[in-house]
Amino acid sequence: MKKMTTEERVLFDELYRSDERKVEILHSLGKLGSMMTLTFLLPFALEKREEVRKAALAAVHQITTRLRKQDFISLDQYLRRLTPYSNRNQLAAWHELLPEDIRAFSINDESDLNFIGICSFHRNGYVREAAIEVLLKQVTGAELPFLLIRLNDWQPKIRYLAFKACKLRFRPNYVKHFLESIFLLKHLSAYYNREKFSDFLEEIDAMFRHPNNRDVLRSGFHSKDPVVRRFCFDLAINLLDIDPDEVIAEALIQKDALIRLQTVRHMCKQDENERLRKWLGRIRHDVFPSIRQLALQAYVDRFPEESTDALLAGLLDGHKSIREMARFYLKDKNINFAAFYREKLVDTEEQVIPIAIVGVGETGVRADDQWILPFLRHENERIQRAAVKALAMLNPEDHIEVFIRALQTNKRSASREVRQILADRVELRHADMLWKILEKDVGLHVKKNILFLFSKINKADSISLLLRACVVEEKEIRDDAILYVEHWLYGYNRRFYLRLKDEQREKIIHILEAVRKFLPEDIAESVESLLAKK
Repeated sequence: MKKMTTEERVLFDELYRSDERKVEILHSLGKLGSMMTLTFLLPFALEKREEVRKAALAAVHQITTRLRKQDFISLDQYLRRLTPYSNRNQLAAWHELLPEDIRAFSINDESDLNFIGICSFHRNGYVREAAIEVLLKQVTGAELPFLLIRLNDWQPKIRYLAFKACKLRFRPNYVKHFLESIFLLKHLSAYYNREKFSDFLEEIDAMFRHPNNRDVLRSGFHSKDPVVRRFCFDLAINLLDIDPDEVIAEALIQKDALIRLQTVRHMCKQDENERLRKWLGRIRHDVFPSIRQLALQAYVDRFPEESTDALLAGLLDGHKSIREMARFYLKDKNINFAAFYREKLVDTEEQVIPIAIVGVGETGVRADDQWILPFLRHENERIQRAAVKALAMLNPEDHIEVFIRALQTNKRSASREVRQILADRVELRHADMLWKILEKDVGLHVKKNILFLFSKINKADSISLLLRACVVEEKEIRDDAILYVEHWLYGYNRRFYLRLKDEQREKIIHILEAVRKFLPEDIAESVESLLAKK
């Protein structure tokens, strides 16, 4: 469970001290609060002063409405583990809660009902039992998550009361509430083992499948809870009395890629080629690569006469696995893939160029690096980054200096890509070139990437470069360099060990004298201690 933010702690400190602003502070905590905040609001919901009690109940309810159903499980486990000694001063009223307090509690609105539901998470079994007895009489739907969680209570009587309450809610106008708690039902099926609930769950499943509840199922397509949406689409696509095209049309406009994916998988498993053909053109342009891959596989398996055009288009897909898949199925067509990609580099749309560049890198030979080099200076960031990747695939060893110069680009992602390529290839002989760039008026991201590369040079030489960087003009870079030095010192004798040569030792001593005033004293002393070792 996440800790309270600094802002929440400040508000709580004032809440315990102030009487005048209690209500106002409780409203603020309701807007900001998390589950941890909710825990410390519970004692205020038991206050005798009505205005404070109502404000606290409203705040607890406000936080609870933001929780997902899976969060209820976490909250239950957290509250039940609180001992009478946990935050004794702040939570005394909660720890001392009695069953009589629950039975006497008046439920006037949802915030009252919600509080009683949270009381069903109490450590005291008698309090939980009393809370379930009160919830049993409520039929608004808000009580259902609390009842479902108590089905796994370690007290048999509480389990029975919760089961009885759930069974009483098997009625047509209550199906939507079971649907909203589908995560808890799935959790009940997968993890609850104190009782067998197979018959109970089968009855609920039958309710969901009943023709009279189609409107409830369709409403789940637009639920805010992704678990509910996924369940509804998965169920609807398998029901015979719902038009599959209706479900498919709804599924393919969902932002949730998993819903689109499970729907497409279902379509690809069916034998109805005409329905699949109807939707395949749309599916093959989905933004999610796994869906496009299913579409391409469907062309190969179900519509081989149309597959060549789809595979050729797949050669220019933005995702590597789809390009590889297309090349695999086209290998018998005697296509020169490198030539295909080289052609796309000339007189083509700009959005195709990055894919073509990477394609040359994936299928070309060392000599194809000449096609790639001009794109390292392109204004488009995607094209620059693709050129760096392709050059690294084709011929990295001959272009180390080209990569180092490419570090200076103002395109952050391209510079970062170069850094990753150089990380395993940079050597001491490249240090002078890197240092000259570090002294130039280049972006901070470039200088940070150079510090990273200094740290990747062999350990005996990297420490002198990192120490030297502790006096650069920019404070942010100096601070980063000091952190790299500290990390190097921490790793010495833990992750690596080395014996410094005399010339390396003299070099470090000379640099340390020049930069000492910029270093924290403990780091300077650690370096001196290292130098003293022979």
